[in-house]
Amino acid sequence: MLFLSAVLITSCAEKDKNSNNQQHVKNSSSQGSSISSAEEDSNKVDSSTSSSEKNDDTQKDNEKTNSTGKDNNNSNSGSSLNKDNDNAVSPKREEVISNSSSGGGSNENNKHLNYPAVVTDKSLTKYWNIIDAVAEAGQVYYNDNFSKTRLIANNGYLYNWASKEKIDVNYLIKNGYLSSKYANSGCEVLLLNCDDFNNYDTVSLKDSECGLTVFISLKNPNDNSYLIATSKSMGGSLSASQYAALLNSYYQDHGPVSRLYPDTDTYNRILSFISMYEAKYEDYYVRSVYLDDKYAFVTLSPASNTADIREYILKKSNSIWEVAYSGLEKEPRMLVAVNKNLPDFNISMLPACSTYDYRNSIDTSNSEVLSKLMSEKIIKSENYVKYICSTSKYAYVNLKNELKFLCIKENGEWSIIQVASCDDAERKMLSKSSTAPVFIILDK
Repeated sequence: MLFLSAVLITSCAEKDKNSNNQQHVKNSSSQGSSISSAEEDSNKVDSSTSSSEKNDDTQKDNEKTNSTGKDNNNSNSGSSLNKDNDNAVSPKREEVISNSSSGGGSNENNKHLNYPAVVTDKSLTKYWNIIDAVAEAGQVYYNDNFSKTRLIANNGYLYNWASKEKIDVNYLIKNGYLSSKYANSGCEVLLLNCDDFNNYDTVSLKDSECGLTVFISLKNPNDNSYLIATSKSMGGSLSASQYAALLNSYYQDHGPVSRLYPDTDTYNRILSFISMYEAKYEDYYVRSVYLDDKYAFVTLSPASNTADIREYILKKSNSIWEVAYSGLEKEPRMLVAVNKNLPDFNISMLPACSTYDYRNSIDTSNSEVLSKLMSEKIIKSENYVKYICSTSKYAYVNLKNELKFLCIKENGEWSIIQVASCDDAERKMLSKSSTAPVFIILDK
């Protein structure tokens, strides 16, 4: 009896054990099903997040606009140049690298399929981290200072025209926008037009990026190409020849700059093209024409209204001149506006004085100056005047007998100076002020 009882107890124990094992397997199966379902839901969320990535990035970039150089420096201080972190993927690129490593590229609908191969190349991670850190600093600097000074593309490089300084890695470090550990990174800080990259399928930019934008380039250690990206986009690479050609398209030196005077063939042809552009075919009083081998900058007014100052940039194609930019007299920041629209234009051709700045002081009646000329017995009436244009402090007069006068108002009184030529008048005006309104001087 004792033996039978032991057998029964053992049998019951084995049954309970099997029952528990079956229950454990059932629970495990249920849990696995639950995890699988959760992953599916998570993928749906990731897919939704991915589709709205562009809007989220735009919002983040707008917030970055309000960052300071110091904040940017702090955010970069833990970046990829730390030896222990060289190959750590930056948050900006983490999803792209992750999807590429996990075979995400096999999905025809995967949004990372179109990224250039260099973007997902893990051997380049530390170099992309360097580019991203410098791009972030460069864009924050640009956002902080664009409205405060004159930032332009100078032969493709970011440049502060007001301080005559090239904005490079050392400049960003010196001014607190970037950690000093990037001093020898080899990066170039560029200001390029995003539209130029429509010609390259090896560079990926966001659709929201347009116009002049800060780009960072770095020589690819693996071949004869250059890695390039913005603070927003993944970027890509250009071959050495493509990179050189791109920068060359921003080169501003198109030969010596010279001034044209009346009664030359080119001078007359340029005026004819402006007349055709305006479709008015009127006579002009030209103030100046400057040109190099590609562009011309022209200041003039209709002969019927010398106060209506107009400024044009024309571009030469073969022997044909076409108006490339008009209405410059309405631009409050002419240099920046011209550089934005024509980044290869030689900005040394732009006048030191801004017509826009004098818009409220151009005198449409010239009555004070005419009265002074008559009181000084220089003229008997307005009929003796061939040309006159004046501002509140300067005036230039050509009489029908070809005598020329420069008038300057000081301490509330007009003084009248006879000059030998338009060049003589300009020199005397500029001796008073480097930004004197020389656009009032007729070029004859």
